[in-house]
Amino acid sequence: MPFAPHHADDVAAPPLPLPPRRWPLLAAGAGLVLTTAELLRVVPQLADEGPPPSLGLLFLAAALALGGFSAVRLLQLHRLAASHAARCRADPEADRRPVPWTLADAHEVHGVWLLGVGVSLALVGALGLWSLADGRRTGLEPGWPLLLIGGGVAAAAHTARARITARWRESGQGPREVPT
Repeated sequence: MPFAPHHADDVAAPPLPLPPRRWPLLAAGAGLVLTTAELLRVVPQLADEGPPPSLGLLFLAAALALGGFSAVRLLQLHRLAASHAARCRADPEADRRPVPWTLADAHEVHGVWLLGVGVSLALVGALGLWSLADGRRTGLEPGWPLLLIGGGVAAAAHTARARITARWRESGQGPREVPT
């Protein structure tokens, strides 16, 4: 689909490119390797009689495998949106490259996904606190590290989404606020 220029004198510029997927894939791959290593450590211990093995590291590794791609992608999108907004502030006529909606809205998808990963991790931490208070060992004890890390991930995802949206709005691109 050709890109129409803003004015008759303007030359249609190619759209802003998506950031490379190499780093997000590396984060997700590292999480997958760590999850596999933790599974290989934990599964043989499940057959043993006695207290269950600690599962905290397994859940952290799984969170990295599931949310690592989105976490790194949010960092990339924040950098792209911030630099685009800075260029537009410095010279509003300088950067007329259109921003595809898939790029301007990608942070919403990754932010919501990472928010879900963080909240899920916090919920597992809350279950660990519950089992600690209950007295029955489940392997999730003590729970508070997962609760804090999951809450931090969820808060960071929410903050990143809001900041990226603000940067796109500064540059006149991306999602718009709907008047109420």
